[in-house]
Amino acid sequence: MTQLELRNQIGELRQRRTNVHSVLHLTATFGLIAVALWLGRTQPLELVAVPAFLLIGLMQYRLVMASHEATHKTLFHPVWLNETIGLLTASLVGISLFNYRKAHMDHHKSPQSIADDVDGYIYRPLLTVKAGWPRTWKLFAGLFVDIYVKFHRKLFGDDTAKPAGAAVGDRGGVVAHLQSVFVQLAPIAVVQTAVLAGFAWFWVWWAYFVFWFFPIFLIALGMDRARTFLEHSYNYFFPGPPIPNLAEAPQDTIDVDTNALERFLFAPFGFSYHQAHHAQLTVPYYNLRELAGVLEENQPGYHRRIKGSYLGLLLKVLWAR
Repeated sequence: MTQLELRNQIGELRQRRTNVHSVLHLTATFGLIAVALWLGRTQPLELVAVPAFLLIGLMQYRLVMASHEATHKTLFHPVWLNETIGLLTASLVGISLFNYRKAHMDHHKSPQSIADDVDGYIYRPLLTVKAGWPRTWKLFAGLFVDIYVKFHRKLFGDDTAKPAGAAVGDRGGVVAHLQSVFVQLAPIAVVQTAVLAGFAWFWVWWAYFVFWFFPIFLIALGMDRARTFLEHSYNYFFPGPPIPNLAEAPQDTIDVDTNALERFLFAPFGFSYHQAHHAQLTVPYYNLRELAGVLEENQPGYHRRIKGSYLGLLLKVLWAR
């Protein structure tokens, strides 16, 4: 295939859009959340508390992934619908959609080293930790660092994205910053208040904290962290040997050929084709599989899909020496 033909085919995949996939994804997600809430309200809590907690957390993770697609404006079309539903899904899991978009676009700068990657704090420290239990412990213990970073970005933004004039003592800069923080946090506050009211009406107020607030951090954020580590670190371990100077190592990622259940739970919204997504940001997630096939055959240096289970591959990189 010539370069012109390749560009034309990628352009066709970029323009081929439908809302059907996102409607089905979100219907399944909210449907399973409703099932978990119904079980918690109607069944003995000692029997269903753990399954309901896990199920809601898994579905919140899917909402995080939906919010990611909204940042790229590929969740729905036209754009106003993408922004409306994206703002809702993001606010449901405590994400400031537009602030997230600014930071996430920095993550997609290319080329860049893992030292420059704004999401490098998730996977970069794990590359030099001793394999096995030390690396596994750091992956999960680092969740608290992740929580701090998320809150810091909400309140203060990124160091590279502060409002102009926001120097210490600059009243205009401080006011602009506070206005920016309000715009970012107001949708989250409104939506979370509505969710709390919904829990109080349907079930009991304290269930909001147990079955909604805590699963966001313990399950949704934890899964996002583990997936990010796997997808962005795999190529540094395999085939190896590791790059001597990791500070200068180029950012990299993979496509994973996995089963349908893991695509639903661990890599929804086309995330199993993460390399294809990084290669062409504006191609909708439901066209990434086809895009990966095209790039594998026609783009030198594009990595072949890694076949296997996400859980199996995660264990593989955690124990890789």
